[in-house]
Order: sequence, then C-alpha cells, then structure tokens
Amino acid sequence: MKRKIFLVCILGFLSSVIYSQQITDPKIQAKYHALNYEELSQKGLNSKSFVETTPPAGPVRNIAEFEPNQGVIISYANNFGIPATLIRALAEYVHVYVVCANNSTAQNINTYFINNNVNTANVSYVIAPIDSYWSRDYSPWFIEYTDNHVPGIVNFPYNRPRPNDNDIPIVFGNYLGLEVFGMNVVHTGGNYMCDGYGVAASTDLVYEENTNLTSNQIMQKHLDYLGISNYHLVPDPLGDYIKHIDCWGKFLDVDKILITSVPATNPQYAEYEAMADYWANQTSSYGTKYKVYRTYSPNGQPYSNSLIMNNKVFIPFVNGSGSSYNSQAADVYAQALPGYQIIGINYDYWYSTDALHCRTHEVPDLQMLRVKHIPYHDTIEYQDLFMFSAEVYSFSNSNAINSVKLYYKVNDQTTFSELAMQNIGNNNYFCSLSFNFGDEVYYYIEATDSRPHTEYHPYLGSVNPHHFVISDPYSIAYQDEMSYVKAYPNPATEQLFVVANNINQNIQRIEIVDLTGKIVKTVDISKTSFDWDLLTIDISELPSQLYVLKLVSDQKIFLTRFVKY
Repeated sequence: MKRKIFLVCILGFLSSVIYSQQITDPKIQAKYHALNYEELSQKGLNSKSFVETTPPAGPVRNIAEFEPNQGVIISYANNFGIPATLIRALAEYVHVYVVCANNSTAQNINTYFINNNVNTANVSYVIAPIDSYWSRDYSPWFIEYTDNHVPGIVNFPYNRPRPNDNDIPIVFGNYLGLEVFGMNVVHTGGNYMCDGYGVAASTDLVYEENTNLTSNQIMQKHLDYLGISNYHLVPDPLGDYIKHIDCWGKFLDVDKILITSVPATNPQYAEYEAMADYWANQTSSYGTKYKVYRTYSPNGQPYSNSLIMNNKVFIPFVNGSGSSYNSQAADVYAQALPGYQIIGINYDYWYSTDALHCRTHEVPDLQMLRVKHIPYHDTIEYQDLFMFSAEVYSFSNSNAINSVKLYYKVNDQTTFSELAMQNIGNNNYFCSLSFNFGDEVYYYIEATDSRPHTEYHPYLGSVNPHHFVISDPYSIAYQDEMSYVKAYPNPATEQLFVVANNINQNIQRIEIVDLTGKIVKTVDISKTSFDWDLLTIDISELPSQLYVLKLVSDQKIFLTRFVKY
C-alpha cells in the first residue's frame, strides 16, 4: 500500500530545538506534565516561536469538537500513548494526521500500522520536531472568520516546557494552508471546550497562568480571537494538579454537558455536585437550561476524557477492577447522544488526569457545510404560523448550496413530510407551518451542497430530531382567554404590523431580538399609541433573517417570531 509521507518545512524551526528528551515513565510524565508555567517562562523553555498577531477579521467563530470533522491529530514521540485499536478504528472513516520527527520514523510507523491492520490510505505523516503525545493540549484551535467563513487556526503559548509542541499550530497552519493567529493567553487544550455558538468553558487555571492579564482582558482576547462571548471559568472539582476541564466535564452538544459523578465518600463529592448544579442552572446557546449527564467514576475512571468524532464517541475504558463501570458509562453516552455509535477503547494506560481525549485532537471539515439553527424545544405556546429559519453555508464558499429542506412529522405519524426552505438572502433559509393545539412535533433540517454532501440539524437528522409540544388551549397557561401578540405580514420586508388580543397589562417595552439574544431594535413606547390596529414598526434596516418580537408588560412577556425577507 502506498505510503503518504509529507515533509513540512519551517524556516529556522529545525535548528533551534531547546528541549527534545522524551520521558516515558508514566509517573515521571505526570509530574513533568504539572510543572509551573511561570517558572518555565523565566527559564525561557517555552518561548520558542509564539508570536502574537492581530485578531482575525470578524465575525469569528470557534468550531466545536462535535461538528463535522475530516480527521484527527495524533503524535508520536517515543510512542503514541494510544492503542492501535483506536488508531485502526479512526482510520476506517476519517483521516489520521500523525506528527512525528522524521521520515525514518514515519516509515517505521507505517510498517507498524500495516502490521496492525490500520488503513494507511487514510494516514498522512506531518514531519516536525515533537516532544510529547499530548496532542489535545498543544494542537490548533480551529476557527472560521470573515463573512466568507474562512477556516483558520488560533495559536497560544502552551503552558508546558515543550517548545516543539508549542509550535504544532504553526506546523499545521503551513501544512493545511491556513492562516495562524496568535492569541497571547497561556493555555492548554485539555482545559478548554466550546459549543460552536460563542460559549466556552475552562477551569480557573486560566487566571492562575495569566496573572499579567485582568479577567476582562482574558475575556476580551477570547472574544476577539475565538468569538467567545460567554466564557465560563469555573472551579476545578477534581482537586488535582492538572486542573483540566476534560478530566471531569465535556460539552456533548450545544445544550448538553457531561459531568463526572463520584461516591459520597469522595472528599471532592460536594465540589462535583456543585459543578453539576452550576451547569444545570446555566442557559445554553439554544436558550434552554443545560441537560446534565453524569458518568459514575468511583475509582478515577476517566470517562469524560472521550473523543466525539462525527457520529461516533470513543470512550476510554479501563481494565481491571474498575472495568465493571465501563458499560454504565457507555449507556450514559448513548442516552445523551441517541444514534451515535459508542465505542469503548480498552487500554492499560488511561489515567484519571490523562486519557483518550488528551492524546487526540479533531480536525474539522475544511469545506464544512454548516447548518445554523436555533430549535424549538419543550412546550411552545400556540401561534398561527410556526417559523423555521436556518443559516446555511460552506466554508470559504467552497461549495454551492443545492437545497435546504425541513422534514417534520406530527404526533403518531411514522414518516416525515418534506418542505423546501426558501432562500431569503444572506445564506438564510425559511419556511412556515401551521399546527394544532396539543400537537407533538418532530423535525430536522437537511442541507445538501454541490459536492454533493449532506448535513443535518440536529447532527443525525431523523435519528434524533428536534421535538416540541404545542400548548393545549385548556391548560393553565391559556386561562387568560388567549392573550397574545402577532406580527404580520410574515415574512415582512419594510414594515411590520403588530396585532394583539386581550392584553390589558401595562406595557413596559417592545424589542426585536435576533436568535443570538441580541436586541437589534427597540420601540419608543412613550411615542406609541397602543391602538394595535395602527401600530407599525419600520424593519427596513434589519438584515434578512428570523427575529423574535418581544413585548414586555408588568405581568408577562409576549413573544412572536417573524421573518425579515
């Protein structure tokens, strides 16, 4: 089988290896992994070639792990730190990028792969000096930026004394032909996760390692370079040296998070429960409270240290006495992610502070077809028309959008009906449907590009569709004789007319809100006469997309959706 070996040349890179000794004993590795960054900086051990740059041109968005991926990065120093079973499973359906020191090493690895039935047609070798196999911690953070949705890389000063590892984002920038932006915040990938909609989370280790920055400066840099507008910096419930969030928590989707559970006898039990409570009371980018899932780890089993790779989840399964909890952890993932293939990877060298996620890093589809949608959920008040809107585009406009469709079914229907969504400009697609009181609705959105390639929202489409119920008119919520606010025409172009029924409360304000929650227009109620037959709002300056009209009284908030065409 033909080998695919690529040489990445970086001027001045190969001649200045400050540290390249590889430590192989796990206990020594763990200690070395915990060295203090400030001490290392003073010794000049981590300042090889990081360069701060201006931020990327906006808008900028940090890509989540659970979005469509084309491959995974693994690193070989003296070993991989992951078993051949995992590499074989990954190479069956995504590309595996192997970072290794030279061509001779690459050839030896290729032989090892062939002997272990790894599909080498899906393997490429990225030749660069490398210090360790913890690719999660130092690999690129991928973004899209500008109105053309160009993929790019964000680099940062890596918080370990491994100057070769510290340059891996630059290596991949050259290798993949992507621009690299330098964010001058000391960081590490194991202590970072994002949802792809502007929310991210880390432990407060970020504060400890960036004492030269104020909290506001840290937040601003993450906003400027990564598009993170809501950054959760939380206490570390693990109480260990590492303080990496992937040792106990993981975003599974935009509105789902996994938090480790420990026995009540564990000294950190209260901290874990407080963290689960914290996330259960936070609002996700979908406007809902997070759904919190718990994996039970009585002996430090690192079940949260997993990798989501498209429609599969690779979980570190431990061997020995603790293995009796493996299947229970797999069941939790299956409950949280219906339709995903849950794959346990047994290995003797998974640790509570260092496991599968630490040693792998996803590479997103660089021609990604993205479907951005804020779903209906839970119980929705009845309205004449339900508006469905999605922003659909491909990275760098690399592929034309062929079609966008809504698939839906109601109550006990066994098959989904299909409805084309109209392009209303600026990559926005729209359709509307009428339903009845009490209906239970299931739906998903399908987009196809010119490759042709198809993506869904939610990710697996019909396997796990969005779901909501329309309030029954005889429920308590409707004992106010159907008070409501409506907007027409819908879609609207220049002016929006507002009508209402049975609203006697004192009106405080009227707002138009986009689907990120940003108020884009307010109505001056001091100049507004509440003769609803005459109330009009000028929307001519608003971009074409779906909006929420919010009317706030002293007793209740009334909402209705409309589309600006």
